[in-house]
Amino acid sequence: MNTTLARMPSAEGLYLKAATTILRKPKGKPKLPQLGIEVKNVRVSGEQLAEYRKVCGFADSHHLPITFPHVMAAALHLQLMTDPKFPLPLLGLVHVRNHIRQQRGLGSGESYDFDVRLGDAREVRQGLEFDINTSVTVDGEEVWSEVMTTLFRMPAPKQGARPAPQAAVASLSDYIAVSASADTGRRYAKVGKDFNPIHLAPFTARLFGFKRHIAHGMWSAAYCAALLADRIEGEPAVLDVQFRQPLFLPGRAALKFDHGAGAGTKGRGIDFALLASRSDKVHLTGVLR
Repeated sequence: MNTTLARMPSAEGLYLKAATTILRKPKGKPKLPQLGIEVKNVRVSGEQLAEYRKVCGFADSHHLPITFPHVMAAALHLQLMTDPKFPLPLLGLVHVRNHIRQQRGLGSGESYDFDVRLGDAREVRQGLEFDINTSVTVDGEEVWSEVMTTLFRMPAPKQGARPAPQAAVASLSDYIAVSASADTGRRYAKVGKDFNPIHLAPFTARLFGFKRHIAHGMWSAAYCAALLADRIEGEPAVLDVQFRQPLFLPGRAALKFDHGAGAGTKGRGIDFALLASRSDKVHLTGVLR
């Protein structure tokens, strides 16, 4: 079922609705419905964009950061998952990875059409993974797309151990220090429209089993992309990120990266990983090209 909205919904209001989904108790293997939402002629909020650049470290530009359409679509992601036909509780879902592709640099003054749909679902070792697919078009031509993969933890058939990322990380040679202040989660929540309590404060995070609040995965991904942006030629075309372990706030980390073959010429690009500063913990791995 596809729904066309006249305007973007309010993410703040939808988070109140999301809290009520804790009552959802799916049994067996949940079956996800075919749901989609469209919104046309969406304009960029200059105020939101400016604050997003500040929080995530992006320099001023005529083009949007490659991750910015994700936050523009955040309310639509919530709208899908708070639909009564969606069977899973939102609190406790785990953000696993993102694949973002843009065909060209997106102008901050353009008008965009958004189409967000539930995609494939599959059983994995930890439970049930599902995709949310976002397409952004201008005059019917797709200019940006994203596959966001999320995990619902549940008993599943045992599979082989998850491959450790350390082997790939060991080949990376360059470092940039990263520091995330205690208020990073609250600052990002305002511009990223993600008010999950695990990101906002220590006491709200402890309600969900965390010792302290943690950085948003998409803040970490955007911050890495911002630090690497001037190391590739022109606007990036692809950002792939796999989220591994949380970054507790306040926290320090190291962005480790390597210019792969073809970096700066839209080839393999830059392989990178965000590592804990005092352990072998890997927060995320990815590629920007």
